[in-house]
Amino acid sequence: MQWGEVFLDLLILCSDLCLCGTFVVVFLQLRKRRSAAGLSLQTLATVVGARVIHLISHNIQLHYSPNVFPWFIYPMMDVVSACAGVALLVSFCLYYYPSYEKEKDNFGIHIFERFELIGKNSPLKTSPFLAASFLYAVVAVMAVMWFLVRKSQRSFLVSYFCCYYEAMGAVALIPQLWMFHQDKRVSPLLANFVVLTAMHRFFTLAFWISYPRVFYWRYPDNRGIQMASETLNILILSDFLFYWARSKIRGDSEVILDYSSLV
Repeated sequence: MQWGEVFLDLLILCSDLCLCGTFVVVFLQLRKRRSAAGLSLQTLATVVGARVIHLISHNIQLHYSPNVFPWFIYPMMDVVSACAGVALLVSFCLYYYPSYEKEKDNFGIHIFERFELIGKNSPLKTSPFLAASFLYAVVAVMAVMWFLVRKSQRSFLVSYFCCYYEAMGAVALIPQLWMFHQDKRVSPLLANFVVLTAMHRFFTLAFWISYPRVFYWRYPDNRGIQMASETLNILILSDFLFYWARSKIRGDSEVILDYSSLV
């Protein structure tokens, strides 16, 4: 047994466990507060959507194949994660939607207002579907741009699928962070949602960094692009992670996004 190969398998497994953990903490948040206040439906739907389409990677042989651990663990983790996400999204819509703060989950609405595409008093200002249309338009454009720089020996459809999935992952938490910065205070469970997402990114980045140190004779063409992608994803979350760490050090009961104290 090569311990380096075990380490790589473990990194991907830890990454998957962190993703499952994100759905667990959101579920606990909803159960504890009996409310969807503070939670972005845009983010939840995008994260769940990404997990569902990620299942396709097993059918087109894009998913990581373990070297030591049993192979079935990885597709099983992905299926469990996708099912948990779908169940959580359905539960949100059926039981918690009345408490959903759709007026705060408005990332992207300002673009429509800026170009006067909707009226100032239009009910569309609080429509999560209109806001999501902007988010997914950004994802589609980012996927095209990412396709132009991402090396791949696959067909156009498979390559664009990978780019679209990675773009979804990059922007998924932006609406949630947008809501956080409106409230300035974040509950521990919702904070853990972001932290677990960052840990998922960290383990994936560690995998790509470690890969050539385990397999000296292999060097995936897309390794550099994947490392850049995961680094960018971590940087997007770094601002919130700073306030989370500071709140932990100070012993605050919530994460306080206090920018005035940094001036």
